[in-house]
Amino acid sequence: MKKKVPKKSEPLTYEEAVALHESGNKLSDEQVLEIYRLAYAYDHGERHLKCDHVKALELYRMAAAHGDYDAEFAVGLCYYYGQGCDVDYTRAVEWYQRAADHGNRDAMHNLANCYYNGEGCEKDLAKHIYWLKRAVKKGDTLAMWALSTRYHWGEGVRKNLPAAIRWIKKSAEGGCAWGQYDLSWYYRKGIGVDQSEELEFFWAMKAAEQGDDYAQNTVGTFYSGGISVKKDSETAMQWFRRAAKKKNEEAAYNMAILYEEGDGVAQNYKEALRWYRLADKWGKEGVEEDINRLKALVEA
Repeated sequence: MKKKVPKKSEPLTYEEAVALHESGNKLSDEQVLEIYRLAYAYDHGERHLKCDHVKALELYRMAAAHGDYDAEFAVGLCYYYGQGCDVDYTRAVEWYQRAADHGNRDAMHNLANCYYNGEGCEKDLAKHIYWLKRAVKKGDTLAMWALSTRYHWGEGVRKNLPAAIRWIKKSAEGGCAWGQYDLSWYYRKGIGVDQSEELEFFWAMKAAEQGDDYAQNTVGTFYSGGISVKKDSETAMQWFRRAAKKKNEEAAYNMAILYEEGDGVAQNYKEALRWYRLADKWGKEGVEEDINRLKALVEA
């Protein structure tokens, strides 16, 4: 989860922030927010400031001490990722808990993940589900996706396919790319919904446009095979290439096929061999035969 992006305002210097914090006075909401914004600027190297995670963490802690709940979550992130400090999952959970108790949605989701993975705490699926549902109530579409998968597999809850479908639809309709891609998968398999190539393509395209590489590969296969759309190998190659830039092994393999066949691109055995090798390197199974075939063609 990303830190909340604050609105811009007049800059506060590090020295001024420290002075405010150490003044002993009750700070106004605007002053606290300015400390948080300065922390964010150091965290991300904005406002022409050099990225300094140590100062960012210090400033986040100052803002948190004065009641900024987003800052509490940010401190948790710093400990989780080891930014400005050593990685410390236990302290990350402590700060996520504080922010979650104060109503921070992202902290609720991250705390749920920690309970799921047993990071900084004992693995506890009941608490995982509890905090997922809290995040869902606040409109977290990624939490809706996660809750759907728990209902699908029966993790922490009784397996419930109708509930899984209900939550994956809410996630997808709310704009979550993972939810959109998984919903396209349900329509492809016809699990819990009527099988539909049109709806599979619709939701895969939604996710692909947001940059999901699995969805981009799926869209490529639709154009490559002329499934629910007019066959267009050039467009297919464009989608495969976008996915392959993210090291998607299936997209790399599909690109290799198009280069080998000269479908949508000029036939090029060397390029086909290169992409077969990349697909193999990135985890595609069963590519050895393709590599050997292309090596024979290239070396002939």
